[in-house]
Amino acid sequence: MEILATVDLDGVEPGTPGWEAARAAVTASMAAHGFVVVAAHGALGPDLLAALFGRAMPELFALPLDVKRRTVSAKGPFRGYVGQRPGMAFESLAVREPANPDSAREFAAVLWPDGGNPEFCETIVSFAKNMKKLEETVETLLLEGLGVRGETVGAHLGMLEHGVRLSHYGAPLDRETSMSMQAHCDDGMVNGIVQHEVEGLEVHVGDGRWAPVPAEPGSVTFVAGEQLRVVTNGRVPACLHRVRTPSHRERFSALFGPEQKEGVEVRALGDLVDAEHPLQFNPLRHEEYSKWRYSDQGIKFEDPLKAYCGVGKDGAVA
Repeated sequence: MEILATVDLDGVEPGTPGWEAARAAVTASMAAHGFVVVAAHGALGPDLLAALFGRAMPELFALPLDVKRRTVSAKGPFRGYVGQRPGMAFESLAVREPANPDSAREFAAVLWPDGGNPEFCETIVSFAKNMKKLEETVETLLLEGLGVRGETVGAHLGMLEHGVRLSHYGAPLDRETSMSMQAHCDDGMVNGIVQHEVEGLEVHVGDGRWAPVPAEPGSVTFVAGEQLRVVTNGRVPACLHRVRTPSHRERFSALFGPEQKEGVEVRALGDLVDAEHPLQFNPLRHEEYSKWRYSDQGIKFEDPLKAYCGVGKDGAVA
């Protein structure tokens, strides 16, 4: 069984003694496999975890199905409620711009129209603010480690929007494989995955090998998506990951992640394109790519991103 190293980011700030070591560790892990596991007890303390997983999420998923389905988004299949899929005991809801109290209140008002659930909102906003700071630290460490200048990093971070996705998995329906979600890559920038008590997340580490990520309090697994693959000019692969729960218990997980703002092209950072590293991907608009990726045409490709906007003899389909 592959043992995953954890990078401790508690107290790590630019200019501190631990910054260079953290930068090297984050960059090495992300460049090799598209993920990094970090310890962030300061961002995810026991009180916040208890409020999120012990109260907010159980309340959310206890709501009737017709109520949860009110959050279905017209902007894409993974912007709102996801669930009731064949062969999957899985439900998930998304909150857009969750660090903004107004956004959290708007989301809660749809589900709890008679009061809006202020405690739920407070928990989501606190979680999102802490995760946003942590995610920006991880991206900064990575991009600096790849050789991106500080002003370019700042400009990149300024063009992102954010979301929280709250997920509940029932016991795996396939008890033989214990699989709750098949292997896949995300199409966003990067997702910080927080597990609660029950194992499930597994990441691909090459040559057909999978490594389970322990559900340890205060740890976050950041998995690169296809947008980050474009931004880093192919230096960071999109992480192949899945959910498999051998204990056959139900589980909760919370994801926080950015993606490029709607209408803004995702393109390789200029600092990462040169004679030794020629351009790998043409620019794309996330909302257009996401729609194509999950279409009958897009799902045929083993590497949909390369098929859609890859540079080279294979060209692109769009």
